[in-house]
Amino acid sequence: MHQPLVWKNGKLVGNLEKMLASDDDKETWEAKLMLRAYKNPAKYVEKLRDDNCPAKIMLDFSGLLLENLEKLKKELNHIEVNGEKIGDIIEFYNKVMKKYPKSIEFTGTAYSHCYFPTTPEKDWEYQIEEWRNVYEKLFGENNLKRIKGFWLPEMGIPGDKNKLSHLIKLLKKSGYEWMILPLEAVKNERQMGFEEKVTKTSQPHILKAKDERIPIIFRAKHDFIDQQAGCDASGVYEKSILASEILKKNDVPALVVPASDGENGNTMMNQFFPETFEKFFKEKIDDKVSSLTVSKFLKKYYPKIESEIELSEEGSSWIGSHKNWKEGDKRIEINEKINKLSKNFHRIEDKIESIKPDKKALEKYESTKHSLLIAETSCYTYWGTEFWFEQARKTLKLLEKKIDELNHLLDRKLYFSEK
Repeated sequence: MHQPLVWKNGKLVGNLEKMLASDDDKETWEAKLMLRAYKNPAKYVEKLRDDNCPAKIMLDFSGLLLENLEKLKKELNHIEVNGEKIGDIIEFYNKVMKKYPKSIEFTGTAYSHCYFPTTPEKDWEYQIEEWRNVYEKLFGENNLKRIKGFWLPEMGIPGDKNKLSHLIKLLKKSGYEWMILPLEAVKNERQMGFEEKVTKTSQPHILKAKDERIPIIFRAKHDFIDQQAGCDASGVYEKSILASEILKKNDVPALVVPASDGENGNTMMNQFFPETFEKFFKEKIDDKVSSLTVSKFLKKYYPKIESEIELSEEGSSWIGSHKNWKEGDKRIEINEKINKLSKNFHRIEDKIESIKPDKKALEKYESTKHSLLIAETSCYTYWGTEFWFEQARKTLKLLEKKIDELNHLLDRKLYFSEK
């Protein structure tokens, strides 16, 4: 789940804010459907658990989206979709997670939904940390401690061993114990047959990079279960049985992880929860197919993981390549600008280490860092349209202005004193 920031009347606002305030009735209606989609996981978990059905779900919300939902909470109390009041979504999740703490498992992710293979390495830790800061502020320290898995935005993973090692080290430093990857990132994935692919995705593996290692799981490939295009409860059940038959392990069950965007398209916004999710937990759970959160599954069935996996040198994403974030003159231009400004920002950090900034200077530093993280939002390059490229350019212009102002303060020793 993610919504970026966009420019409106000279200010950065959440895309949901922009859509809700639109004069276009269609755009406003789509925003309301998205809001219902963000509420649906908690709504259906509560409904099913109240009926003694063992519903469970894994969720990934970007930090920007969580902040925007919190910002809009008063307005959401006046928004309805087909007679259903949306209400304060963050408060609702807090209520349901307190009521049924074992039924919803969030994964950590990057604050602004950055694409790790193109994001400057020095900024990775800031992206990881800031998401955790936002989540803790909204859901509390105890809920943050429960988060063990990490979802890479766009499932974008670099293949370079040095970068992989750095990423794994950062994730473990923040307390993450596993991450989810696309099978497309695995070495020689295109040469695998159907059963080999199912075998790979139906069990956890260890990913090694230099001296670092971390357990990983794969999402089910779209040609096995295509959640976003539409899959009924019977289909999910039957594919789960098939995965178990292909895996051929009597001592542990097959792990089947359907995953998709939560708000893109008619299926996920309108059909998935009432027609697939609810029916699966009401009608299909039995002694052959059950449901666990990933962390519980790993703890119960794989206290020790033997299988190892090797990624391709290129890495990959949910679309099977990096092209939507790397290829084309405009994407290259934006990525180069981000890298340049990131280097400029980190040079400022090096200067700050030798001086003692006051409160005003520290606030300006934090504001500049925040703009850097926003500029790294993956949407600005993914969609490949002039509207989104322009959002990137405007955000980078703001970032450059803030860096220049911070440099000015530093060079003139304004608001600073020597240590």
